[in-house]
Amino acid sequence: MRSIALCALLSVCGHALAALQGENLLQPLPTGFRIANEQTEGSASLTEMVPTNETVDQWSRMVTTQVYRGLSDASFFSKYQGQMKDRWAKACDVADVQPFSDGSENGYVTHVWLQVCAFKDKQKKPEITLFKFIQGRDATYVVQMASHFQPTKAQLAEWMAYLGKVTVCDTRRADSPCPIDESTRVTVKTAPEAAK
Repeated sequence: MRSIALCALLSVCGHALAALQGENLLQPLPTGFRIANEQTEGSASLTEMVPTNETVDQWSRMVTTQVYRGLSDASFFSKYQGQMKDRWAKACDVADVQPFSDGSENGYVTHVWLQVCAFKDKQKKPEITLFKFIQGRDATYVVQMASHFQPTKAQLAEWMAYLGKVTVCDTRRADSPCPIDESTRVTVKTAPEAAK
């Protein structure tokens, strides 16, 4: 099995695209953000990105990427979303879920939704998170864009545009091609090769 390969917007990223193998999550590092935390536990990995002057403990905006290698069960989406709804319902005074889209991108099933967590105590910051769930064949990928403030319509449109750039590709499948433009600069997370 291959390990997770991370290419954090360095000049070598374009060359990394040419060397992609198997199934890969292609995700640009948001402008003005840095990778603040990376963790791997078993077959799951977590990457947290925050604005360059913030931390994972004190943030106004955060992008979180979760990769569940070896998990390609179509029922995982409803379980994952259900767990997120339950957590927020317990933690927040007001919790809301708004589905945005269910569809397919580059041959992969995707789901996008918004969750809102608010509190009666105005001293507590709200959390508004836009989720993109991609059901891969070798892994499942979840990218979250969160803020501790109510985003404007323009900011929400920026988030949607960003998530539109997040995609999965597979060098083994004609219906899920990887980009051939070596000038593309992206973060790459590689799932392990499928069992033979």
